[in-house]
Amino acid sequence: MNNGKLSKTDIENDFVQILDKYPKSIEKTISICFDLVLECFIVMYGDKKTIKLLDQAKKSIREGNHTQKQVKPRKTRKRSSK
Repeated sequence: MNNGKLSKTDIENDFVQILDKYPKSIEKTISICFDLVLECFIVMYGDKKTIKLLDQAKKSIREGNHTQKQVKPRKTRKRSSK
């Protein structure tokens, strides 16, 4: 962690380490993690706000904001010698 600050990258790395720990059952591991996160949302925000959050997530998925789009490679230019 960077000087005690919470960063998205640190959390992502920890999550990937969990997935690496159980390579034979990644889908089940992700499902369990999702259930735990969902329970945390319910405890923190209550049922109504959690349902609203899930509705917003469904809308975002339907709009294509989270689809696996292939990334095009960057075009590089040759540098001219000076």
